Amino acid sequence: MDARPWAVLFLKAALLVSAELCLPDGILASSRRYLQEPVDGPDGVNATALRMVVYDWPSAEVATELTAILLSEVLGYHVEINAQKTTGSVESALQLAGCVSFDCLERQRRSHVAMDSWLAGLPGELANFERTHPNLAARNLGSMGYIGSDTLYVKGPGRDDAYYTSGLALDFYKSYNTSLHDPAKFFSKVTELDTAAFAPCNSSEHEFTNDAQMRLYREWTGDGDGVRETGAGFMANCVDGYFWPSPACRHNISECIPLLAAGFGWNVYVFMQWSTFFEMPTAIGIPKSEEQRRSLVENFRTLFHWWSPDAAFLHLDTSQVVFPRHKRREWEMGLYRTGYPENSIVKLAAGQLAAMAPRVYQFLENLRLDLEDMQSLLLEVEHGASSRVAACSWVRNNTEIWTTWIPVDTQCLPGEGLQDSDGQHLANRSAAVGCSSCRPGNFSQSILDNEGETYLCKPCPAGVLG
Repeated sequence: MDARPWAVLFLKAALLVSAELCLPDGILASSRRYLQEPVDGPDGVNATALRMVVYDWPSAEVATELTAILLSEVLGYHVEINAQKTTGSVESALQLAGCVSFDCLERQRRSHVAMDSWLAGLPGELANFERTHPNLAARNLGSMGYIGSDTLYVKGPGRDDAYYTSGLALDFYKSYNTSLHDPAKFFSKVTELDTAAFAPCNSSEHEFTNDAQMRLYREWTGDGDGVRETGAGFMANCVDGYFWPSPACRHNISECIPLLAAGFGWNVYVFMQWSTFFEMPTAIGIPKSEEQRRSLVENFRTLFHWWSPDAAFLHLDTSQVVFPRHKRREWEMGLYRTGYPENSIVKLAAGQLAAMAPRVYQFLENLRLDLEDMQSLLLEVEHGASSRVAACSWVRNNTEIWTTWIPVDTQCLPGEGLQDSDGQHLANRSAAVGCSSCRPGNFSQSILDNEGETYLCKPCPAGVLG
């Protein structure tokens, strides 16, 4: 039972008014503005809501809801969150460009903002797209304020048991070397796990059947018995059809440590190489669903793939297993004998957003959440709150943080200058109420005053065009 009855009351009330304003003094929908998006045709522009990509992971859902509240209720824009969730940064980059594929021969309705974008998911294709379509490519507006990490984790009880009874540090990869240690005795046995909860290794949609990665595994490790060739290519050689046993325990799978992959077997080929290079006695399996994976992690002592930011297993007092420092060049070759890279998590925006909504662009550049902020938001979601309710609660209780993200009305951008209430350009902020574009024959000059940098419109020198 929740020890915080007020939290339950707030949750129920907030769910009832989730379509209403979050902030007591928020801008009403009837008073919000639309983006003026350039389009082909006689009018040249189209009034549209600011459309937000939303990824299919919890931190992105919360970050998107939080940003949408501030964009709509504080900056005063009509905002739509895309109904269809996006699976990765490659897909979102195409949505922000308004293209179906990187050749951009077919167009789709453009989105404008994507929060919590993991840059590790953006391949060389995107860099090529930025070169070939510079006006369409998404813009990186900087860090969300935290970095992402994912690796293998171990739960607290087994970790502490190993350390205090044997001096074995299960949060360090060398402790799993079977030629020196016996780490398996601190974990559940593979035979204790019901194979009905796992996907068969030969499932075509899972990474155990990734032909390219299985070939790389064989090439780099020399472990020919770890893979087998089929009509569709190479796949992991799972002796029982459900678990891939590493060379260190392949002779007797009961001596293997269960290692639980996530999703459709995200990066199992990395765990396979780690297990072989470092003589780790693992049996890698892919649970059929996230619910089954959570249950297995909760109820058995296993190694498991997890990441940050996320709140799913915070209550288990987990530790990351530390591997050698990441080597980018080796990973680019498919050689995974070092740890994961740290992942930049950023805000992406459509290339034309700065021109359509300069204050929105500045706001997004300024927005930064601490990891502690995001983890607290995710805990609220983990305890039953919707992403909208958790985000609204944070916005209401952290005014002193997000108000620093809101651009000052007189914080002009290059190409603009300070103006008064009559639309006349000014030489300082004293009577300024906002900014406007410099007229022909004028140029935009940067100045610094007590409130920071802004811009003035100045007449061009004789013989110089504005």
